[in-house]
Amino acid sequence: LQVCLPKEEGGLGLRRTSECNNAALMSLLWDILSNKHSLWVSWCKLEILKGRTLWQVDPQQSLSVTWKSLLRLRTLFATNLVYTIGHNSSWSLWHDPWFQSIPLRDRLGNRAIYDSGLSTDATISRVQHGSLWNWPLHVMCPFGCGQQETIDHLFFECGYTKTVWSKVMELNNCPPPVAWNWDNTVTWALGHATGRRFQRWMRKAGIAAAVYHCWRERNNRI
Repeated sequence: LQVCLPKEEGGLGLRRTSECNNAALMSLLWDILSNKHSLWVSWCKLEILKGRTLWQVDPQQSLSVTWKSLLRLRTLFATNLVYTIGHNSSWSLWHDPWFQSIPLRDRLGNRAIYDSGLSTDATISRVQHGSLWNWPLHVMCPFGCGQQETIDHLFFECGYTKTVWSKVMELNNCPPPVAWNWDNTVTWALGHATGRRFQRWMRKAGIAAAVYHCWRERNNRI
C-alpha cells in the first residue's frame, strides 16, 4: 500500500497555501483588468479605482486587507500578462505594463510624461497610427538653455557644450574653427586632426570624446 508519492513527484499532493492564495488573488486581478461583468468588479471600479487604472492605485492609501494584498501582487501579475496592441487600443500608455511588463511611468518617470505633452490618462492609440508609432518629440535643448534643439545648437551653440569644446581646444593647443557648426567643424577636423603625428592623434581623440560624451549626456537628460 502506497500512502504517498515521493517528494519530487508531489508527496501527499498538498499545495502550498501561499501559492493557492496568490492564484486566487491574481484571478481577482484578472477579473478587474478584463472588466468582468460582476457586482464585485463594478463596485471596485466605482469605489476603489474611481476612473484610474489598476496600476495607478496607491498602495499606501486606506484600503482593505484584500486590496492591499492585491496591490502587492501587481508586479508578479504583470510578468504573466501579454498585451496585444491593436488598432484604437484603450490600454493606458503610461500606467499599463504593456512594454516589457513595466509601466512607462515607472521606467521613464514623470518628466517623460511632461516632456511628451501628453496627458497622464493618454491611451496607446494616442501614439499609434496603424502599424506606425508617432511619439511626440521634445524639441527644446535638454541642457536647459531654453533654445530649440538642432544639431548645430546641441554640439556648438549651447553654453554647456560650447564650454566642453573650448576646453578640448585649449588642452590640445588648437585654434578653433572660424564658426562653430557641424559642417565647419568637419572641414576643420579634416585639416587639423588627421595624420599620424601624436598631436593630431590627440586632437582626433579629443574631438571624438567630446562628440560622444555631449551626445551621451544629452540622452541621459531626456
